[in-house]
Amino acid sequence: MTTAVSFGTVHLDDEARRRQLLEIESRLREHPFPPQLVVENTSHCNLRCVHCSHREMTRPRRHMARALWDKIVDEVGRSSPETELWPTFYGEALILGDELWDRLASATRAGCRNLVLNSNGTLLRRRDNIAKILASPLRRVILSLDGLSKEVFEQVRANARWDEVYPAVEALCRQRTASGLRYPVIVAQFSVMPQNQHEAAPFAEYWRARGAEVKVRPMLEWTASGSVRSEAIRHDSEFRIACPWSHATMAVHQDGRVSACAVDYDGGFIAGNLQTESIAVVWARLKTAMREPQREHRWADLPDICKGCGDWQVAGADYDPESVDGTRPFWFYEERTRP
Repeated sequence: MTTAVSFGTVHLDDEARRRQLLEIESRLREHPFPPQLVVENTSHCNLRCVHCSHREMTRPRRHMARALWDKIVDEVGRSSPETELWPTFYGEALILGDELWDRLASATRAGCRNLVLNSNGTLLRRRDNIAKILASPLRRVILSLDGLSKEVFEQVRANARWDEVYPAVEALCRQRTASGLRYPVIVAQFSVMPQNQHEAAPFAEYWRARGAEVKVRPMLEWTASGSVRSEAIRHDSEFRIACPWSHATMAVHQDGRVSACAVDYDGGFIAGNLQTESIAVVWARLKTAMREPQREHRWADLPDICKGCGDWQVAGADYDPESVDGTRPFWFYEERTRP
């Protein structure tokens, strides 16, 4: 899902970007089970990034009970083994220590085949995490870096240190290459914002040269319910498309509550709770509350958190060509094979 326009421009002011958004909307379809499931094994995070609302989150910062994780992965393994299963939503999964690797192993035993880890990379050197990543069942490891120079990286990813994170990610890339492993693929992610947009191209060159794949995406506003804002998103336009986030993902908080989508970080809308309900039941409820009104353009019928959200405007990301099968989001393959 690449784009010919700069992610630094105002999306809706660019006709090419509008056409791309309409094309994205035209491909949205109903899935019987969530194709992406982001599960918050912990809501703790050790950073205060400028483009993230975690610092403003009002709900509790806790780890998910192991019994709830096991319940979730059992259903995924039975019902949809190829669903992308992320062991984190609004937190840093490596904070869990060895428990993270045990939970991923239990997901594999349950039949889950498409595990994806997103990390800020600050804990890669702790607890032998590099070796554990390479020995894990993960298909993809996404390192959110968002800056190339020390100055920009530490400005954007507040509390992180360039001279700790960058050498650790480089070591992970080197060891993966030396081992000849197929999985996991290492992805260096860059969210474009005013502070860093001048580094997007050299960032991509830097990490490709070190054996990582690169993903470049526009920054989010996380529903605009906090203080994070993007200069590229407009809130005063009549143009609107059905939201790809609500069609692609189910997001589960550490206490089992299911929010509107993967950008509803504080639970502005809660569809149900997986402690007492199944994924299938809550996903069907989200169809009535979210997906059908979106596709039918019944904007007034959407939950309030969706009415003021402009994150649908940042749909899409630039990926490097796939080097290993099965390491892209589901929509990547649908786009590649469409007529």
